[in-house]
Amino acid sequence: MGKKASSTIKAGSNIQVKEGICVPEFPEISCEGWTGMVVEVRGKKVSERTYILEWDDETEQKMPAAYKSQCEEQGLFFKMACLPGDALTLLEG
Repeated sequence: MGKKASSTIKAGSNIQVKEGICVPEFPEISCEGWTGMVVEVRGKKVSERTYILEWDDETEQKMPAAYKSQCEEQGLFFKMACLPGDALTLLEG
């Protein structure tokens, strides 16, 4: 087996959220299959890194309206998220 995907994810990488993952701020909302681009990587150790993501247009269109309204109510930007590397899959190309 090759390297863990999280060790190759960097700013500019296109990613997809793995099966069974929910939005950290709203655990009742699944973000499984959502896609986007990494805009920033935080943390030095691979095991402790978090990834600041910007969702793509396709994902934005399929987001539940409840998610968008909950984000707005709490002053959060629904177009972005922060997730750990083990929640992400690196997309090729």
